Amino acid sequence: MLTLIESLAAACGLLGTLLLAIKGRWSGWGFVAFLVSNAGWLAFAWHNAHWFMFWQQAGFTISSLIGIWIWLVKPALNELFHAPEQWS
Repeated sequence: MLTLIESLAAACGLLGTLLLAIKGRWSGWGFVAFLVSNAGWLAFAWHNAHWFMFWQQAGFTISSLIGIWIWLVKPALNELFHAPEQWS
């Protein structure tokens, strides 16, 4: 099971990097991929008592959450609450 977590964490980290690198419509989803990667690396580090890696990933998790807020949540809220009237 730990090998699966490690593989998924690595793959999602690479996917997140690719999505951000293309700087396109789907770039914000790179932070979601990073968040999945962070969760996997946190589990891996915890299980193997790699405490410096654990705290590094905890910091990266905060960065991923900030990225999700800025790239996905905030624009969606702006669109929802500042949409032009469609019924007038």
